[in-house]
Amino acid sequence: MQVKSPLADIDFVIGGMRKEGRNLVFKSDPSSSLEATVKMSPGDAWTMIKAFLKSPSAVGFALLLPFAWLTSGGSEAAEASDNEHPFDSVNNPW
Repeated sequence: MQVKSPLADIDFVIGGMRKEGRNLVFKSDPSSSLEATVKMSPGDAWTMIKAFLKSPSAVGFALLLPFAWLTSGGSEAAEASDNEHPFDSVNNPW
């Protein structure tokens, strides 16, 4: 999964998922470009489901997902863009 913003470009690979209280917590995999934890509240999940159902392209993506997964050999990360982000120098603090 790729997250792109003016602040950073992150390749986020979900390494684990657990329920913590009322939240769903995603922990990044060591192969991610940045160690991260994402917390999703029930309200966040409901907002995501509503947005998903309002988007015909998202519904089509979900319906075609099994076929895309099978034709890609079983697992596939989001393809990285060859374009350099305008803030790449900001993303490297070292």
